[in-house]
Amino acid sequence: MRGHVLHDLVPGDKLRVTGHLHLPRTPDDPVWLAVSTLAVLETAPLLTDPGAFTAVLERYGLYVCWFDAGTDAADVFTETGTWVGTAPAPDEIDDLLHVFEQRQSTSGE
Repeated sequence: MRGHVLHDLVPGDKLRVTGHLHLPRTPDDPVWLAVSTLAVLETAPLLTDPGAFTAVLERYGLYVCWFDAGTDAADVFTETGTWVGTAPAPDEIDDLLHVFEQRQSTSGE
């Protein structure tokens, strides 16, 4: 991905990702992809209508984040659908997850 930074990618960019898919050994193990190469095939068109992009659903490890285009906040859920909370900004998701995981470990869940 010469000349590109991952943070420069936007929803709608067409990518070619190569690597190895690691399947779970047990039902509780995650599926994961070891990426060897990542190439931008085509960049997403610039949005001239701000209302065209409304939201993005994105994986964040074992969590799913909902980003609404109208706000910086991100609603965060576990992959099973349990609501974790709302991070006021994307850079605060780590803090939200840390608090949630601490709460889970002290409650014994």
